[in-house]
Amino acid sequence: MKKSITSIAFIFALCLSFAVSAEDSDKGNKKAASFGAGIYTTQEGKINVLIDKFHSESPTQLLVKNHIGDIVYRETISKKSTKFGRTLNINNLEAGAYSIEVISNGERQIRKFEIGQTISQREVSLEL
Repeated sequence: MKKSITSIAFIFALCLSFAVSAEDSDKGNKKAASFGAGIYTTQEGKINVLIDKFHSESPTQLLVKNHIGDIVYRETISKKSTKFGRTLNINNLEAGAYSIEVISNGERQIRKFEIGQTISQREVSLEL
């Protein structure tokens, strides 16, 4: 009985060591993000983009693309800038689907948005 309890404890400890080892190796494979991006709309119908770079090893690209992938706005943020903010005025963009891409150090964050257009009703009156 004592041998079986010792064997079970040994097997449990061995399994536990493999589980911890596998978990540690998974953590080693995950790369820490090199930037954070906050993208949100304002009450005025504009879009704020805030970028916080943790490593300034390479420049950062801010792109706005339409639904077919054409770039309608591009800005390059220097690698020396660690914090960046931009308010995008989207009033001149046509109705449709768009995406905002922030690219830095081989990483990419994408947020999609749509611009809708309400059609106002017209009134027609005939004079007789």
